[in-house]
This record gives sequence, C-alpha cells and structure tokens, in this order.
Amino acid sequence: MPISLSDIPAAVADYIRNNVTVAVTEVRHGISTVLQPNERGKFDVIVTNNGSVRLTSIIYELSIAPDSVAKLVSPDETLMAAKRGLDPTSPVIPNGEEVAKLFLFPVDILDFSSVDPGQSVTNAELQITTQRTLGDATIKCTIHATVDQASLFPVDQEGLVVKRTLTVS
Repeated sequence: MPISLSDIPAAVADYIRNNVTVAVTEVRHGISTVLQPNERGKFDVIVTNNGSVRLTSIIYELSIAPDSVAKLVSPDETLMAAKRGLDPTSPVIPNGEEVAKLFLFPVDILDFSSVDPGQSVTNAELQITTQRTLGDATIKCTIHATVDQASLFPVDQEGLVVKRTLTVS
C-alpha cells in the first residue's frame, strides 16, 4: 500500500490516540478514609506507549471538574512548568496556585517527558486541593507528544538487494 508524505501528520495523531494509554491513579490523601474539605491529595499520571515509535516532548493537559469540589495545584516550576495553555509561550501558573486546568511542560531530563515503545512512564505526586463543596470531581488528562523522528525514520536502512551472475571464461 503506497503512503503519501501528506498522510504522515494524520498518522502521527492517529498513533498517539490509538497506541498510547493514559491512566490517572486514585487520589492519595491523609489518614482519613475519605477526602475532607480543604485537604491536599496526590495522584500520578501513567503514560504507556503500546506501539513501536518513541514519543518525546510530552505535555500533560490536566483538568478537574467541577472545580467547586477540587482544584489542581500548580507544581514547582523548576523541572516542570505549569502553563495556562498548550502554547509554550502561554503564561506560567505560579507554584502552589489552585486552578481548574493546567498544561505541564516537563524538562527533557525527566523520565516522564518521553516514553519508549512498549514502556510506561509515571508523572508522580501531582496534587489537588479539595474545596468546601462536597461531592465528586473528575480529573481528566490528555497528553500531547512529538513522535521521535529517528524511530519514525530510522537511518541506514538496507534497501532491496539485487544480484546478477557473471561468467568468467
């Protein structure tokens, strides 16, 4: 089946949607068995690459709803900037600020900024703060990633082998 180079952007988006799973763990909190108003809790996001192409520059889009029940807490920006939008030039959310939505941009040295084929990475210890309103809140995570060009376009690939017999007399 021939492939056109113009098919690649859609194929990359399709790969990320169909070959990558994202899980949000249960919120861990204090000593009580249920979350109380004005309590901090922690959760992890686990990204699994079930395909054969390495993903880099993972951006975590997190939201919580309704934010009257709980809010996300912006982490320390030293190794992972929290921003208000997907654009890298979006305003930074200061450390500790409580918001309904944020985009996390981990620096490349962190192991959860990329994920190899067949592997999982964990963005751990993300935080929420419950509010005064009782009820259920849902944490949603969407990832945005770049396909590693070296795994998509490996170098030095062997081409078709052609043979010809010659006779020396």
